[in-house]
Amino acid sequence: MEQKQNQFIYDQDNRIQKLYYDININTIFNRTKLQNHKKKFCRYENYVNNKYHTDIQPKLLELEKIRDEAYMQWQRAKRISLIHNPTPENTEKRKALVPIFRKADEEYELMLCEQYFYDQVMHDIHYKIYEIKKQQKKVRKYYKKCAHCEKMAMVTIFSCESKHKLCSECIYDKTECPVCKEDLGLLHCDICYEYKKDLLDTGCKNKHQTCKDCLLKIQQNKKRRGLDYNIRNGYHRDSEPYYFKYKCPFCRDTINIECNRDEYYNNYDYDDNDYADYDSDYEFWRRMRRDEANDVPRGELI
Repeated sequence: MEQKQNQFIYDQDNRIQKLYYDININTIFNRTKLQNHKKKFCRYENYVNNKYHTDIQPKLLELEKIRDEAYMQWQRAKRISLIHNPTPENTEKRKALVPIFRKADEEYELMLCEQYFYDQVMHDIHYKIYEIKKQQKKVRKYYKKCAHCEKMAMVTIFSCESKHKLCSECIYDKTECPVCKEDLGLLHCDICYEYKKDLLDTGCKNKHQTCKDCLLKIQQNKKRRGLDYNIRNGYHRDSEPYYFKYKCPFCRDTINIECNRDEYYNNYDYDDNDYADYDSDYEFWRRMRRDEANDVPRGELI
């Protein structure tokens, strides 16, 4: 399914639309070309902004004033016909003001929709200009000659002592610098498939390892362990440990992290399942009744 492309006002030949959707700014590394695209969007932005302040905004204020006056007249006629002087003439006058107010209100709402359309267009143009500025900064900072293949490309500073600037093709899947042949002793992370200096244990019994970035992403999916009967019933002592848990991405082993009480109750997303070790509340209470029948002491893990 093709993405629906937004229309731009005062764009008869769809030049701005084609420039907005058909050109990928992140693939342009020519500074002059980026600056030309930026100038086109800035000129269009100034034109639309002037049109808004000279055409749309005055009409909107005028229609708002007409609508408010029609509403006040309608309310005044309503008070007269229903409270102060309920005569047939005043009732007819009140009924005649209703379509006038509704027409003024519809015209005002249509102008509000047009104002919203202007705001959406300006938002899209501002975001595109922001993308161009960000790409210009990247090109100025990182678009250099690769120290290995000597091609102009977006480079990354390698971790060797000489700090060689290498392109993505020369730096991919390398454990040593291709220029100075310095061995960095990098280790391969099986999650992100990148070479990193250090790998950390996930905490499982099989001693699986990932890089620090991947481990932090895995731990973001942690859940409250919720196994302790006393925690569920509010009898947990502050001196006793609280636990979060997450799973190893390799062997799916459950890993428990000890934490304090504030972290256990405050730094937690309550949209997650508090009863993570049970399929449902019914399963939890079924096990509770079974263990009570077997005289399981309070405070033991279920």
